[in-house]
Amino acid sequence: MYIYHLKYKVAWSTPFWQSVFDNLLTAYNLDTNLVQLVNGWADAGEALVESADKITFIGSPEVGKLVMKHAANTLTPVILELGGKDVAIVFDDADYDQVVQVALRGTFQNSGQNCAGLERLVVQDGIYDMFVGDMLKYISNLRVGPPLERDVDMGAMTMNSQIKKIQQLVDDAVKAGARLLSGGKQHIDTEYPHGQYYLPTLLVDVTPSMRIAQEEVFGPVMCIMKFSSEKEAVDLANSSPYALGSSVFTLDTERGERVAKLIRAGMCNVNDFGANYLCQGLPFGGIGISGIDRFAGVEGLRGNCNIRSATSDRFYGIRTNLPPMLRFPLARASTKFQESLIGMLYGASWTDSAKSMANLVAVAVTGKA
Repeated sequence: MYIYHLKYKVAWSTPFWQSVFDNLLTAYNLDTNLVQLVNGWADAGEALVESADKITFIGSPEVGKLVMKHAANTLTPVILELGGKDVAIVFDDADYDQVVQVALRGTFQNSGQNCAGLERLVVQDGIYDMFVGDMLKYISNLRVGPPLERDVDMGAMTMNSQIKKIQQLVDDAVKAGARLLSGGKQHIDTEYPHGQYYLPTLLVDVTPSMRIAQEEVFGPVMCIMKFSSEKEAVDLANSSPYALGSSVFTLDTERGERVAKLIRAGMCNVNDFGANYLCQGLPFGGIGISGIDRFAGVEGLRGNCNIRSATSDRFYGIRTNLPPMLRFPLARASTKFQESLIGMLYGASWTDSAKSMANLVAVAVTGKA
């Protein structure tokens, strides 16, 4: 198994994590070469693709396409987990206090850098204004800074290039009619002026036509959309080309499960966020440009195995012997025998099967067509 890091910023931790895997494998008397951590750029990735039996890639759709294209040269199977635009549909009758806290956690944990983080909150009109108001109170008071030195709610971004993209998406949304209520710009820390911090951001009245509703943000931006009917909620949820995870919040369990089935996504949680990932027995993955195939769960485990079919006689001395009519050289009646055999097994009705069986017996006994 190979874990390939695209960014050099994680290279410093490689020796530590390698020692963790080595100690674990040694404890179970397994070869430590089973798990190797590799740092590098495109050339390292290409080398891994060329030598691997199967590739599991987690990243962007753009790079995922390159991995898949390169893997095609050697017919190497791939699992692609290519990010998401996860949605949470919030109905009027949801457990409001629960939703508020789950929405904050789902959006801003890890500075919003989660492939299955909440990127779109689709809120019913009956509680929309109240929800927006409460989100503003919380988000405007979130503390940003270095978590190892201060009490903060959110740390820095891992990639400086992502800040530029986030800013473009936020600016485009505002220009297209969304309301920016909090954040919306890079945060400059007086002690660490070059820190990669972005303010927790609240965008409301977002519509599917905006870029920020279609492209993965992968940052601390909460986008809220309004809906009236159940159908409108489903249409909004399915308006993105990404389709990884999703959530439905309502105290009407029947409605929650009904809506969950209509959402185009690889995973869905009713009255929860990310619970499917905590259940490691469940497969993880999406559809659309969120990727192909699954990891985790029974499906993911079997997907990393070479499946082989095999048979063996259960009872000693009992073997398959071809009847005379199917042995080479074939007799004249062999064709009629095989036609009758197929008709008996796959007849359109029981009468057709019975007629074919009679013909089969007649041919077998007389040897004539």
